[in-house]
Amino acid sequence: MSSSLLWAVDVYGKVYSLSTTRGRWERDEDTLLELKRVTAGQRCSWGIGCDHHVYLNIDPGEVPIRYREETYENQRWNPVDGFTDVLLPTDRWAWSDLTGGTAQPLHSFLLPSNSWEWEGDWYVDQVCAGGDPVETGGWEYAVDFPANFSREKKWNSCVCRRRWIRDRIYKARGSWTKIPLDHPKQPPLPLSDVSCGGWEMSDQPGRYHFLWGVSQQGQVWFRSGILPQVPEGQCWEQVEAPREVAQISAGPGDLLWAVLWDGQLLVRTGICLDSPTGSSWVVVDSPPVNEGGTIHVAVGVSVVWAVTKDYKVWFRRGVNSHNPCGSGWISIGGEMMMMVDVGLNDQVWGVGEDRGLYFRKGVTPSEPSGRGWIPVSAQWGHSKEMVQPRSVAYGVHTECSLSSVFSVWVRKGSMRWWRDWKPYRWVDVGVALEQSTVNGKRDAIFFIYFTQYDEKKYLHVFISDVTVLVPVLKENSHHAFAVYTSDSTKQRWPLILAAQTEKDMADWLSLLAGCCCEARGIRGTPSRQALWSVTSKGDVMVHEPSPCLEAPAHTLPCDMMFWLQVPGHLRCVESNSLGVVWGIGYDGTAWVYSGSGSASCAFPVFVGDRCILHTQTDGRTVYIYENQRWNPVTGYTDKLLPTDRFPWSDDNGFTECTKSTTHPPSPQWSWVTEWAVDLAFSGGTDREGWQYAADFPVTFHGNKSLKDFVRRRRWVRKCKITLTAPWQEVPPIPLSDITVLPCLAQSSMEQVSVWGLSDKGDVLCRLGVTPQNPAGSSWLHVGTDQPFKSISIGGGHQVWAIARDRAVFYRGSVSARNPAGECWYHIPSPPKQSLRQLSVGRTSVYAVDENSNLWYRQGLTPSYPQGSAWELLSNNVTKVSVGPLDQVWVIADWVPGCPSELSVPGAVCHRLGVGPMQPKGQSWDYGIGGGWQHISVRGNSTEALRATPALTGSTPRSPLPARPVLTDTTPRSPP
Repeated sequence: MSSSLLWAVDVYGKVYSLSTTRGRWERDEDTLLELKRVTAGQRCSWGIGCDHHVYLNIDPGEVPIRYREETYENQRWNPVDGFTDVLLPTDRWAWSDLTGGTAQPLHSFLLPSNSWEWEGDWYVDQVCAGGDPVETGGWEYAVDFPANFSREKKWNSCVCRRRWIRDRIYKARGSWTKIPLDHPKQPPLPLSDVSCGGWEMSDQPGRYHFLWGVSQQGQVWFRSGILPQVPEGQCWEQVEAPREVAQISAGPGDLLWAVLWDGQLLVRTGICLDSPTGSSWVVVDSPPVNEGGTIHVAVGVSVVWAVTKDYKVWFRRGVNSHNPCGSGWISIGGEMMMMVDVGLNDQVWGVGEDRGLYFRKGVTPSEPSGRGWIPVSAQWGHSKEMVQPRSVAYGVHTECSLSSVFSVWVRKGSMRWWRDWKPYRWVDVGVALEQSTVNGKRDAIFFIYFTQYDEKKYLHVFISDVTVLVPVLKENSHHAFAVYTSDSTKQRWPLILAAQTEKDMADWLSLLAGCCCEARGIRGTPSRQALWSVTSKGDVMVHEPSPCLEAPAHTLPCDMMFWLQVPGHLRCVESNSLGVVWGIGYDGTAWVYSGSGSASCAFPVFVGDRCILHTQTDGRTVYIYENQRWNPVTGYTDKLLPTDRFPWSDDNGFTECTKSTTHPPSPQWSWVTEWAVDLAFSGGTDREGWQYAADFPVTFHGNKSLKDFVRRRRWVRKCKITLTAPWQEVPPIPLSDITVLPCLAQSSMEQVSVWGLSDKGDVLCRLGVTPQNPAGSSWLHVGTDQPFKSISIGGGHQVWAIARDRAVFYRGSVSARNPAGECWYHIPSPPKQSLRQLSVGRTSVYAVDENSNLWYRQGLTPSYPQGSAWELLSNNVTKVSVGPLDQVWVIADWVPGCPSELSVPGAVCHRLGVGPMQPKGQSWDYGIGGGWQHISVRGNSTEALRATPALTGSTPRSPLPARPVLTDTTPRSPP
């Protein structure tokens, strides 16, 4: 087992070492040695002596350090003497290096220092450059200098050479030896500090390190030429610094920090193997202290510690090779330190105010800040007593301070990041979540590290700025999720990452969601006032509203709303302010929310409440299309024209989808059937499932005619997902739509009206629904003369519905005592438009037509609840939800600022300025998206204090777009 040494220097310059294998302090054998500073690297240590010289100590090892000196003897042939050392004036030296440009006679080679000795005398290398033995005294021949040499002497060989070799060995291992001064170069002024590092930058065997120094005049110097065979290096090179430097610290990697005389800090950037001195300096502010600034800094692989003039210890967060400057200082409680140092594995040692030596307990890769300081206790020499020498600055004490109000916790991993500039592609990145706790308050930062054009870069997101974490379906990745912030929501471009496995994605989402909840103080189950939404992937999201969400003035912007994922998989969710929440899956199964999430769920974000979990299943149907074209020779065939769609494609024909390449939506899904021809395709089919048309993409029909030159048929396959979630199944009727009576927060009801539509279009009313029994007891069938496709109940038990033939109906005489009502009243649809979905609030009705236009029903009064006419409000709307305060929220296909590369529709938008005097509102606020398909605000009945005058609404946060994107068609009146 290899051992490591802790080096220490006392106030008298005496050098001591503490070995991990011997467990005791030992003084260096050279009793005359006196050092002022010492720095340790991998298998070597450097120090500054009291005589201002630099000293080196290389650890003893089994493999000796050898260096081979070489020189070449060169000769030319002449007719009188043959080959001789009398060369032409234009030739190389008689004794030279390989290139011939430098004269190197044998007597010019001297030992670089007393630490070396010759292993023997000079001898001729008997192996030629090609690796073959030479029988002619080591000579190689050529036509002229510097042609290619060979061992064979030819008739035209006019020059020859041979190589002389002498080895020297480093004999001073295990002892401190003086580094010779540079000649003829000017040596640096006396050094006041040295630091070695960089040995982890290379993964090659025999790593070498970098040595940095600071002169007494504040200049920065770099020792060049340090190699495994040349441990002393070659010469000192000055590195220009913007101001005078007092102290320097280099890490095992590419981190280099320095302390200026005024207490500020410098960070060297651009350090790499090709450029060991780096490229530039960056000034970093000192930790926030009253006066004095920083007096000492210590650097590790990915940590930076500092000591300020008041002897307080500070930790720099977010430091690594991609972000060498870090992101901020955090103060560490506990002992006061005069200096700190970072050793192997980022372990931390410190010298306290009492000159005692302390060790930072609990430092791990996941918790680099550790948990407290403990004193170092070790034997002195061969004595068994645990004592300290009086002259040693690193003392041993019996008291121990473990209390700390500070900690940093880090989790690292590898992912792929969808790069948000052209060319758009997946990039391998490193990620790290850094969470800090200071005086009980937690904060976290999420870092993404990547390399672009050999330059290390990083992105970072403050967890307190995250607004939603949601899984997404992304090209070439099944384990992707999006991280939204307020800024990325405005830009319509979230941070998209992909984990390696489904479990990794679930773990990271759980961890990040937990940090988000801690940062926002969210605990327990969703409140009764919560807003619910569903993504196009089926994930259920919830937002806890604040009173300012619907305030007339200073409204909370949509892009700052925090959405939290609730375990489950649904197509739509509806709720009210009494805590009744219903949902419908893609397979039509009805579900009612049963309470809370848990640690066994995919994303355990709710903690501390009662957990009522159930097994939830959902099913989807996947479709692909087989396309063929007719030709006179073979008839219908899959040999299509170059301008046609793919032989196997999706509905629009733009994407190739074959049976073998089409997979379930995510790895959580599994196939439950095989591929089969869909004979129930709308528009009709023949006996083999084919539909015919004159060309792509003309309307298809089921009967072939003489003008039909293309055909298609749809293949279908079902898949299923099973998960554990707080949703209880409500059997046995599959539903296509559901609605819950909205009410105010102070309302008390014995029965809550819940209406639904079966998958066949039957209208149903749920009986026995209460806040204590949200699932109810049974369904009551409400008679209709045709199937319906959308239904909504509003304030005062107003029930509105849309039939499948696009007719609109109002249900009369519905009340708490007569929950099913008495009869249906036909309501005219907007002119030349067909409605598909509607939502009823307290006093307003909104509807969406097949062309994604949003309509407002005018003239609604208690005496005439059917209203008088439809008014067009906006376009580009796919879903609308009206709450108990008549607040209006929609899902829009597109919003201003959405990049054309993000072809995912579905953004949450809020209607601003809605009030009694302005029931249609004034403008739109654009929120999270895309990828959202449903929202319900029918549980939010929190009324905010209204400002005077009542028309004081928020100014539109975005100008109306030039193209028709969620366009407001309401006539404007001058203010």
